[in-house]
Amino acid sequence: GRSKVGDEIVFYPSGKHTSIASLETFSGPDRTEVLSGQAAGFTLSQQVYVKRGEVAVRVGDLPPCVTRRLRVSLFWLGKDPLVMKKKYILKLGTARTGFEVARVLRVMDASSLENESGKKQVGRNEMAECMLTLDHPLAFDRADVLLDSSRFVVVDGYEIRGGGIVLEGLADSETGLRENVRERDAHWIPSDVT
Repeated sequence: GRSKVGDEIVFYPSGKHTSIASLETFSGPDRTEVLSGQAAGFTLSQQVYVKRGEVAVRVGDLPPCVTRRLRVSLFWLGKDPLVMKKKYILKLGTARTGFEVARVLRVMDASSLENESGKKQVGRNEMAECMLTLDHPLAFDRADVLLDSSRFVVVDGYEIRGGGIVLEGLADSETGLRENVRERDAHWIPSDVT
């Protein structure tokens, strides 16, 4: 990426929109443009609250995927197996959210390279393709589009137990559509809450 003063940006997954007022660097000359890999900060023209883990994208650039369901390829290093219906933490970049394994699609034993389908868990030193259901929407890129923003780690308790890449965002199981947070915030969604 490349950013300069005056660029309009959108934060994902919240959909908040603003523009860059200034670029800040530590003990360096004032800049009007920064490139990917340079350590820099920026101030915004409007005061908006942006949570940790949001992704800033210039208006007109390809936006990241935003959803609560993922198909991932992961490797497992934990002593205890990765199991369904247990809460884990997924960290992707600076974003952090809880998740459960919705389905184990296939498991590959790293020592024999054999694939098994129908397993309900992923054992130590196994690689797997799984479907995850996240607690909150997450902004990411697919591994075939931009590898850096598709890599994640899995935390169980206080230890990293595995990691992997996002293969794709899946449709929301309730609506059949990918969750579009900006649309959600603009329209009422019926619920049981009075």
